[in-house]
Amino acid sequence: MMTVVAIDLGATNLRAALFKGEQVVKVQRTRTPRTSGSELIEAMISLARSVSEGEKVDAIGIASIGPLDIRKGMLLWAPNLGYGNVPMRDAVGQELKAPTYLTNDALAGAWAEKVLGQGRNISDLAYITMSTGLGVGAVVDGNLLVGRRGNAHELGHSVINFDSELPCGCGGVGHWEAHVGGKNIPHVAQELSRQWKGQSTKAYELALEGKLGPEQLYSSAREGDAFAQWMVDYLNKAHAAGIMTVIAAYDPEVIFIGGSIYLYNEDLIRPGVIKYLQKFVGVFGVPDIRKCSFGDDQVLYGAAAIAFSPPPAIARDAYRP
Repeated sequence: MMTVVAIDLGATNLRAALFKGEQVVKVQRTRTPRTSGSELIEAMISLARSVSEGEKVDAIGIASIGPLDIRKGMLLWAPNLGYGNVPMRDAVGQELKAPTYLTNDALAGAWAEKVLGQGRNISDLAYITMSTGLGVGAVVDGNLLVGRRGNAHELGHSVINFDSELPCGCGGVGHWEAHVGGKNIPHVAQELSRQWKGQSTKAYELALEGKLGPEQLYSSAREGDAFAQWMVDYLNKAHAAGIMTVIAAYDPEVIFIGGSIYLYNEDLIRPGVIKYLQKFVGVFGVPDIRKCSFGDDQVLYGAAAIAFSPPPAIARDAYRP
């Protein structure tokens, strides 16, 4: 039975867990440092030491927001943090003296399903995270798609509206993430409020001020706020457009969805997304769409899965003491 440290680097939270086999033994978390890459590395090492104290660690898996360069073991740039060029894989591996594997959080989410979750017997699947940003990972013919630097899955930056000027954190416009990412929703709501033809509502007033965030948006929609419901419908249509790209690119049998926005609002998102997908898919058909296996811990389990069973493209460039 392997003992591994799994690290989940998100835009909001940084977490580490000790796994013995498939069981989580200990978890620690902190806020993701927003000052510098060096502060981030220090925080990652501190958490890894804390959860692994007194244990012999066989391997370490790091699942991170991106884009990454997994060959160099680096976070290239994190639009939602504001810094990059962070050589975190080798720094963590050197401290714990264990083989260390790095991958994107969405790829880790997909691999969690294939190795540890509902996707064990599924050869073709995709994972989508709807959270601060929008991430995608895919397993095709049983293989995790990685790419030359680890970014073959960045469909959150696919263009779903080429007439849109909505800015994405990466510097582009019209991207799926620009329309639906949790960080971007207040700005999107403000833009949509200028098109609203209905009566003023509480959500509408917040949107005008650029203060309608995801939590308030979905709770208002659930309470019957007409503007919030209209905006949720818009977001569902945007998600369906992005998911159609996932279907066309990867032909998945099942699409697993996670991330805080989806996990807490599946009742408002899944039916609307399927409604619009039925219009978009044509001969492709709508695949099975399921909630991810591990909830808020999906990426942690994915980081562990990468350490337990590293795909060749990730194992090739691992840090080894």
